[in-house]
Amino acid sequence: MNKEKNCAECEFMKIYDYGNKIFYCDHEARKDDMGKLGVEAPANVIPEWCPLRVKVGK
Repeated sequence: MNKEKNCAECEFMKIYDYGNKIFYCDHEARKDDMGKLGVEAPANVIPEWCPLRVKVGK
């Protein structure tokens, strides 16, 4: 069974603490310039712009 990788499990996710924890994607091939994944916790949904996104079952 194939499973999409969660952002929390991804090696490219970085966390910075500027009063709030900011989660962002550090992959150089991302299509979103900011790469922001969330504040205080990464989003539960893999962003459409994620370069590592793999469609389940394809």
